[in-house]
Amino acid sequence: MAVSFTQISALFTPRDTTCMNPQGVTLTNYAYMSDSAGDGTYPDHANANHVYARLTGKEVPRMPMGGPYWSQANLDLFAQWMQGGYQP
Repeated sequence: MAVSFTQISALFTPRDTTCMNPQGVTLTNYAYMSDSAGDGTYPDHANANHVYARLTGKEVPRMPMGGPYWSQANLDLFAQWMQGGYQP
């Protein structure tokens, strides 16, 4: 069964969105998170890939700032959403 963005956006706390919005990262905005554009690091879907990399600690600073960090189950769900085609 495909993972929806509704499931993913529910994982971000108000603190997460407040922290990231000033940086132009709109965690609960489907258009932003599913944007297919790439950048110098990721050939496509750079916004979602950067967020995922911060959630896993592959990019720093790790999200959410200061923790608590996402469980492996939540990280897996985010990865499934990406692998499933960024469903709304």
